[in-house]
Amino acid sequence: MNTYRHLALSLAAALAVFGAAGAAAEESLNANDLQPAKLAAPAVFDGFTINATPEKAVTIDAVSPALTAPDGEVFNFRIKLGGSGKAEYRSIKFPAKAGAEVAVYLNSSSKTDARILKAVDGAGAALAELTAPPDTGADAGYATFKAGADGEVLLFSADGGINIYAIVVRAGLEGRVSRIG
Repeated sequence: MNTYRHLALSLAAALAVFGAAGAAAEESLNANDLQPAKLAAPAVFDGFTINATPEKAVTIDAVSPALTAPDGEVFNFRIKLGGSGKAEYRSIKFPAKAGAEVAVYLNSSSKTDARILKAVDGAGAALAELTAPPDTGADAGYATFKAGADGEVLLFSADGGINIYAIVVRAGLEGRVSRIG
């Protein structure tokens, strides 16, 4: 087989496995990329909306010492939801495709009590309840769930403060094949 034909077949095989866009599509919100702020109104960061009101503000601030997640991610900043939330306040909203994996790096604001982070779809139907572990001062918690139908996902605390360090939405491989040839 000549070199050009071999190269063309290799490229076709790679596109069949990974799609024209390459690897899995990923969108994320990372507190390390944000500036310190006290949000008193909704604010949009790369497609993620942090919902806040003057009475139910959300704070972005530094964490010291830095926290390390089980996968080695290190966080120097956090998004403090500051208490229980709803769609209008103390929540984070973002789009997700059906079946996308959503990973959340989080902790309870309490040093002794775990708290529940609710994940709901745009209609308010429950998708998951994630446990935010107590804040040890050294470790960031990590939890995942699958998005429902294409649309919006909303995260908020069921009761009490939760700190969010990052949210990663992975859409998965499009057009993946199990066999080439």
